[in-house]
Order: sequence, then C-alpha cells, then structure tokens
Amino acid sequence: MSAAAASAPVDLAALKRRHLLGDVVEAAGVALRGRGRVRQAVCPFHDEREGSFTVYADTERWYCFGCGEGGDVLDFLQRIEGLSLPEAIRRLEGTPPATSRTTPTRRPAPPVIARRDPALLTAAARHYAGELRHSREARAYLASRGVGPEAARRLGLGYAPGQGLRGFLARAGFSRERLAHSGLFNGAGERFTGMVVVPEISGRRVRWLVGRAIDRAAAPRFQSLPGSKPVLGLGRLGPAPPWAVVTEGLFDWLVLAQWGFPACAALGTQGLERIAHALRGCPRVFIAFDSDEAGREATERLAGLLGRRAAALSLPAGVADVAELAASSRGRTVFEHLLNRAARGAS
Repeated sequence: MSAAAASAPVDLAALKRRHLLGDVVEAAGVALRGRGRVRQAVCPFHDEREGSFTVYADTERWYCFGCGEGGDVLDFLQRIEGLSLPEAIRRLEGTPPATSRTTPTRRPAPPVIARRDPALLTAAARHYAGELRHSREARAYLASRGVGPEAARRLGLGYAPGQGLRGFLARAGFSRERLAHSGLFNGAGERFTGMVVVPEISGRRVRWLVGRAIDRAAAPRFQSLPGSKPVLGLGRLGPAPPWAVVTEGLFDWLVLAQWGFPACAALGTQGLERIAHALRGCPRVFIAFDSDEAGREATERLAGLLGRRAAALSLPAGVADVAELAASSRGRTVFEHLLNRAARGAS
C-alpha cells in the first residue's frame, strides 16, 4: 500500500484524520459495541458469532482475531466494498467526515453496502452465462486454462462484457434500490467487466460471485462481491460430504470440479479458521494448496486446525498449483495418484 499511497496526490494522514475508522465502520453497517479505546463487533468478513472484529481508537487500526484480517480505514473500505486503493481514497475524498471534533455536523447517509440477494444474483449469473456463449475470447481463455464448455455450463460460469447487465435486471423486474445494493456495480460501471464470472451456488440459488480477468494485464485481476467471502464450492458438496479437497485458487477449484472431485476453494491463504469451521462436518479433508512458501505454510496451519482429519497433497516437482495439471492429458490421473498417496500417508 505504501508505494501506491506515495504516488497518490492526497495527504493520506490528513484524510484518515478527517474520517475516523469507527465512524466509517459504523456507516458501513457494522454495529460496534462500546465507546472506549477498544470497540468490538461481529466480523463482516467471515462467518462468526463471537465478535472478534476489533477497532482501536488510539491507533485507528482494526483487526479480526477470527480471520486474521486487519488494517486501517482504507484497508477496511477496500475490503468491505471491493475497492482498489485509489478507489477507496477517492471514496473518502468525496465523502464529508462523519463527525467533527469541534462543531456538530449532520451525519451523511451511509455508503451503499452490498446485500446478498440470491434472486438478483441468480438472474445476473444467467445474464453472464448467456454472454459467455457469445464471447469467443472468454471461451478461448477458459479452454486455455483447461475448462471446457460442458464444465462451464455445468458450473454456471459466465462472462461480463461490461454492458447490458443493468438493463437485463431492470427488465427482469428488479428495482433500482435492489440493483444499488447488489454489489454488482461500482463507480466504474459493472464490477466484473472483462472477467469470467464464477458463481457460488447453494440450493439452486446463486449466493455469491467472483471474477477473473481474461486480460492478463488487467488490474485488478480478481474481483468479488463486497462483504464476507464464502468457501467457494462448499454449497455444491451437500451438508455432510464424506471427504473433500480444499484448494487455494479459483482455477484450482474449477479444474477439480470439472474432473468431478468434491472440492472447494479457500481463494487465498488467509482466514483459515473460516475454512476449518466450514468443513467441521467433513470426516476427511485433503489440502491441495500451491507449492510455494505461502502455500506450504497455509497447509501446515490448516492441517493443525483440522487435526487428524487432514491429509496434505504434495504436488509433483515443477508444478506450482493444481490448475497446472489441467495442461496435461494425464492431469486427472496424476491428481488421483496424489490423493491416494495422501490417503495412505494419513491412515
């Protein structure tokens, strides 16, 4: 963040002084308890009931003891609304301070916060799926990553060209208010413009969306709906799967789902307590994270949280992640061998 901040034409320290963290957090709909130096709330970034999300008034920092996320007011805005750092800075610059230390001011209307709206998200995913069928470029990108058209259809994948979604949803009967709170739109237009869009489906309803840019030079490369991040693919496994594979990345999961393995994706190496909690009813969990240092450390941490239920896969030498196996005609066979080896080692 420091490099980007240094190039931003704004006094970040002054900006943060004008927009106190506690006020911004509450304006985002997070109910903080207490009025002292330390205030707490139920974390908006992972499923919990304990109230691990903590705001420190003396340092203007926040930290969640449940998922391990933390930062300052800009980090919070980026996380809660899915913004880039420049977007978060512009958001604060264009918003009057919520409080004043000297004279009372009228509290501004809180920012629009995304609400999970399964009916609307299901309709949006249907629109994206239709756009994927018409985008040769997006289909070619998926094929280059080892995901074929049958799997794309079965998994509900789509593509967002960046136009047409608002009109499609309006014609489907969704109000402006529901669109405004959907998280599908931001200051630049459609959130997932230029991205392959992957839905999290549970009970035949879309509960969440995540996107990956098909242009390798695009920034950001990944986008997701604002708010708490689910375990991608968990809704497809049913209430009590006998075993499951946890992957790290989006395309790791897409490849395994295409091959028919019961899999879900952490989408990173943070918030592993959330993953362990989500899989608490699964008797055997195979961990197939990336082979880099971060992946190895996350594998060790998650295995510790899962205990005897965990079995870690070791990818072949030279293979960075599960998605790379899709490039080989023997990729599925190789993965089955890795699973069997991990199962024998854990028994």
